[in-house]
Amino acid sequence: MLVDKYKPLREGTIRSADEKLKGRPPQVASSHTADLASQPPALEDSEDIRPWMVTFKPPSFVASVRTGTIVSSKPGNGIPPSALDAPMPRQQLKRVQGAGRLTKAREASLDYRLRLPSDRDRPRVNPVTLKGWGSLVEERIERAKSEGQFKTLNGRGKPLQRETAEGNPFIGREEFLMNRIVQRQGAAPPWVEIQQELESAISSFRDVLQASWVRTAIRLLSVNRAQHELAAVPREEIAALRDAAWEARERPFHDAALDDVNRLVRKHNGVAPVPVRKGYHTRDVELARCYRVSVDAIAEELARRASGPLQQLDSPRADGRTKLGEGVDAGSDIPVVALLRQMLRRMLDRFVRPL
Repeated sequence: MLVDKYKPLREGTIRSADEKLKGRPPQVASSHTADLASQPPALEDSEDIRPWMVTFKPPSFVASVRTGTIVSSKPGNGIPPSALDAPMPRQQLKRVQGAGRLTKAREASLDYRLRLPSDRDRPRVNPVTLKGWGSLVEERIERAKSEGQFKTLNGRGKPLQRETAEGNPFIGREEFLMNRIVQRQGAAPPWVEIQQELESAISSFRDVLQASWVRTAIRLLSVNRAQHELAAVPREEIAALRDAAWEARERPFHDAALDDVNRLVRKHNGVAPVPVRKGYHTRDVELARCYRVSVDAIAEELARRASGPLQQLDSPRADGRTKLGEGVDAGSDIPVVALLRQMLRRMLDRFVRPL
């Protein structure tokens, strides 16, 4: 038989929970409720008092009832507010609104050029899924087709124009597109602009030089030949023709023009990369080129004069002097004056432009 070593501390009989509730029922009233119960009633019971004759007097211990303050019972989560929920600063808000206005103005200008209805006349569509965007694009395309906008496209029915750099594996697609956009806008680095100015100066100098030599050569070849014999002048004789008096007379002009051209060459080489730098121009090289390229122009002019009407020679004067045009290249000074005027204008533009 097992016996506990220590006796239980309980004494008397054991009562169940039901017996305890019957003996002393639970009380919910607190000390505050007991104080209210002990106070005398604010209004005694009477048959003569009606409900609309009663004035409510809030108790002094409840401030929220007296002032109408509603206390929130939602507990705080302790998480700090996010930066996205914070109000946007005024300057940043103005910047965002300004960007939005610029975008709307650009879109409105494009719609006006394309004669499209404004946003006020049509509802604003803002799809949120890729399928919605695809439906919107298809709807806009079909609307443009029905309005006939695809009939006036440039290059419709023609093959696409491909560029050489488009198939270059060493140029990225993004770089190629950016370069093409820059080229279409007419933007160029500084050395390209100087190169264009240099090519224009060289071209004008060579044109004036060739015109002066063609006129001088025709005068020399037509002195000892009849008009019908001008077309029979061999091209070898034209290519070998030289005039030392013309070269000496035009030498100051040639030197001044080449100095201006070489100045542009130095300016170009100072800002251009090494592979595109140019060499200086010399008088002997330019004259040799002029003699070589002027053969065809001289031959064509001789053939034209040979097939034209006969020209009457000017008779000498009584004092032995000849009229203007005999033995002297009267028109040789006109291009020289024009080129010198052009050079002077360039110099003035160069000095006035920085101011």
